[in-house]
Amino acid sequence: LDSEQQPSKPPVAGSSPAPLATFSMTLSSYHLAADGQSLGQLSASEVLAGLATGRLSPEVLSWQEGEVAWVPLRARPEFASGLSAVASLTVQPLLPWEQSGPTWQPRPRLKSIWRTLKAVLFNPRSTFTEAPATTSLRAPLQWLHWSSLCSIVIGFPLWSLTVSLRPAFLELFGMKESAAPAIFNLTYFGRALLVYPLALIVLTVLATLLVHGLLRLTGGGKAGWQRTFRTLAYVAGALCLVAAIPPVALAVPLWGFILAIFALGYAHRDEAWRSFLAVIALSCLGCSGGIIATILRVKGNFMR
Repeated sequence: LDSEQQPSKPPVAGSSPAPLATFSMTLSSYHLAADGQSLGQLSASEVLAGLATGRLSPEVLSWQEGEVAWVPLRARPEFASGLSAVASLTVQPLLPWEQSGPTWQPRPRLKSIWRTLKAVLFNPRSTFTEAPATTSLRAPLQWLHWSSLCSIVIGFPLWSLTVSLRPAFLELFGMKESAAPAIFNLTYFGRALLVYPLALIVLTVLATLLVHGLLRLTGGGKAGWQRTFRTLAYVAGALCLVAAIPPVALAVPLWGFILAIFALGYAHRDEAWRSFLAVIALSCLGCSGGIIATILRVKGNFMR
């Protein structure tokens, strides 16, 4: 019978297999290897079955007798049917917001907003681990736009009512309010509708630049800055909607801190410490800016 050479060490793409031993085989058999490890010898039907079920990756290297180099399974036309099955198995799921095919339409689907909110807040692993089908930033930008508008429409009346109850609350502790605030100020409401969405988008872009830069400095963020922006955009939009409800708004800072760490880790498949350092640096910068703004405001009041 004919003799065949087997690879004696983990193969490298483009290299010729080294001889180890001789044994009998048919031309329909393939030596397989991946990540420097041999996967054994399989027949063509077994390779097809492995591709169709997802047990074998199209990037697995293969070699037959008489060939001078290792060839990825995806490059072999005889496995085209199995590769088609792999493609159907690996279609990346989208967020509910992205599944609805968002465009710059005047009325987004409220159902997709609600389902996306739940996915981001309560299931970040499934939401951010899978790669999106496109690198387009249209959907994340629109999510920021509409989530901020919804948070204003919902939150402005609720927060106005909460503030209007402040005199009664202070009276319980023996303190008096000098002047009762207005329950609903249409001027402030209009300004919020115009300024808040744009401010949220700008702040998310700036946060992306800082966080992704820090991730790259620590060796992470390899999925690209678009993935970082997409992750932070959905987290920021979801937190805006949560902050619209006064009773749960106090949990937003801590919730957002933890959620951003895990979401970035899942998105880039990085170690947790990389995203932790990036998010803690962003938080420190934000706190420093808030403290400086408060000091300047108090100083201005005293100098009047």
